[in-house]
Amino acid sequence: MQDREFYIVKEEPLEILRKCRRHSKGTLFGFLAGICLLYLFMNWVPEILGIFIPQTNIDLLMHFENASVNKEMLEKLPGTPLVMLIYAFLLNGAFRLGECFYTLTYIRNKKVDCRAIFEGFAIYGKVFGLFLLQTIIIGFWAMFLIIPGIMAAVNFSQSFYILADDPSKGITQVLAESKLRMLGTRMTYLRVLIAFLPYYFAAYLPAMAVSYFVPADTFSTPVYTAIMMAVEIPIFAAYGMIDLGRCTFYELLINRGFENFRYAGQDAFRED
Repeated sequence: MQDREFYIVKEEPLEILRKCRRHSKGTLFGFLAGICLLYLFMNWVPEILGIFIPQTNIDLLMHFENASVNKEMLEKLPGTPLVMLIYAFLLNGAFRLGECFYTLTYIRNKKVDCRAIFEGFAIYGKVFGLFLLQTIIIGFWAMFLIIPGIMAAVNFSQSFYILADDPSKGITQVLAESKLRMLGTRMTYLRVLIAFLPYYFAAYLPAMAVSYFVPADTFSTPVYTAIMMAVEIPIFAAYGMIDLGRCTFYELLINRGFENFRYAGQDAFRED
């Protein structure tokens, strides 16, 4: 398939935002509740595991330290429990695909179906391979400077949606298709994300307030972790709003404009 056959999104980000709001009217709470459930598995479960298995990546480095490693310097570095890193490495790809299944189901049918969150595990091997290869490529380009890493992430931003739409496609095939589809429309995609960022900034205020006014040593580690987990809920909801924008962008790519949407609740997107 040639580049010219792909649609270049010309719709304004604020128009996309407005139509997403209209589409989700009356069902938004249910959709965001499903997103919070997803991030409970993606964030809360590994955080809880980290309480009971607290060994960090820094602890591991110190265990294998040699004469060239400054132990005092390592102790000052922030550490992340190893179990959280392993959990994210093994499962984030499957949950990311589940997020795409879930949001596509909502956009196309105006239906909240939490079972879709776990659909990524049905093709775990392929989705893990996609997550791993995509992470390696983006990480490689990020080593050269931030901008190349960002551009690589944008190029592959549609890969999980493409795989969710057709799980029979191969890993390199969906990566290549995502890159081709994003040609000429990368800046529009970034502008869409920027248009939805105010939701994230507003949702992050409770977490910032707790971090600033409640020192970590005020409570025991489990209690403080529970408090921080609670203030993450608005952030999860904000991710849901951003998901709506990203998924609608994908639908514009494959349907070639709002006028071609043919889904339940399509009037929300086709009205002026």
